[in-house]
Amino acid sequence: MRRVSLYLLCGVLVTLGPVRAQVAAPPLPAPRNVSPEDEKFAALAAYYENEKMTFDQIFAALCRMVISNTDNDPRLDLRDQVRAMWGGLWLWMMRGGKPLFCAGGHDVLHVMENGQVNHGYDRHTLEEHYAQHFIGGGMFEAYFDLGRDAGVDKERIDAHMGDYFDFNKVAVVTMGAQWVDVALAGDAAHTQRWLELWGNGRYTLSKSLPKLHWGGLPIGAEGSAAQVKAVERDVAAAFLRLQQETADSVPPGKSP
Repeated sequence: MRRVSLYLLCGVLVTLGPVRAQVAAPPLPAPRNVSPEDEKFAALAAYYENEKMTFDQIFAALCRMVISNTDNDPRLDLRDQVRAMWGGLWLWMMRGGKPLFCAGGHDVLHVMENGQVNHGYDRHTLEEHYAQHFIGGGMFEAYFDLGRDAGVDKERIDAHMGDYFDFNKVAVVTMGAQWVDVALAGDAAHTQRWLELWGNGRYTLSKSLPKLHWGGLPIGAEGSAAQVKAVERDVAAAFLRLQQETADSVPPGKSP
């Protein structure tokens, strides 16, 4: 499965974003045999993008859709709907959706005279890349339990292909995977409460997640396992705080 993670996420970001090295991108499968539920989430994301909604707003709307779907049809499984939401985000992005994501904001960016920052990328391109990695981390975790490994593998490939190893991308992949893990950890009441907090704006991608402060390495250098684990621990600690808030926000008499 690790070889699968390498192959798939290498392909997605070579296909979606500018990469310095010229390689033949492998074909990209859908997250599975695409279900009508995945398609519904993809269509809603595309609709809201056309309505000029931000990625924060689109993400919140999809969380509300998960809740609405299961409220209106008890036959639907809440966890499967969460997976379909991430599958829909993936399909939307693969079909040309352009989400922008900067997690909890950027650290100081070193802007050059031509407007580029961080190894020659402009801020808009960086935020597109971060959104792609966040969605990839969540989808790969939801369907394959490979969100974190795939993201780290992709950065290592980049380092060997003339790009640079970006710890911020490792972080946002981990955030996507961690979001899924938290959503699916516990009973249905916990999952519903997690979705409600993101759907009603209590939590947002821009304000509730940690600032992108991890930086990157020079072109060709590869991050060590210890460096990657340090980033993952930072992200896990941030989500642990959100989990505690989620548990504390459950009304009396209801289990988290």
